[in-house]
Amino acid sequence: MENLFENEYLMERKYYKEYVLNVLCKKIIITGLLVMIFGLIFTVFVGLEDAKIVLTAAIIAGIASILTPVVTIKQLEDTEKRLNNGKIEKIKVIFSDNIVMDEGKVHLEFEYNQITKIVETKSFIVLRLSENSAILVLKDGFVKGTQEEFSKFINEKIK
Repeated sequence: MENLFENEYLMERKYYKEYVLNVLCKKIIITGLLVMIFGLIFTVFVGLEDAKIVLTAAIIAGIASILTPVVTIKQLEDTEKRLNNGKIEKIKVIFSDNIVMDEGKVHLEFEYNQITKIVETKSFIVLRLSENSAILVLKDGFVKGTQEEFSKFINEKIK
């Protein structure tokens, strides 16, 4: 089968931030901030002396919700550089009978039935494979096909 869609992009820091904040760590951020807010409110109503443990948990949750995305972005960037011998390589995603993803010398292939969910961000159509992995398709990165055609195609493909 011929290539139906081709998508190419360089993974810049702004894209890592968008993916981590809006997809990968979204639950951690929301949960951490909610625990922090609850803890602070609880402390106000009960008083500091009786709520030291809750306040401590609230502070830890708040710090975790801020630090986790920062650390995750750094880990993703370091992993990409390690895989590509210190270089930033163009990512190419091809959709035909299956999904082929190439980044430098790294070559991955996926079946459409591996996609569990589709999430859209400002810049990406994110094809979730699991909680911790996804295929990122840059909305402005199509060299074959269009974003609109692809959205229709991929939604039909994973129904």
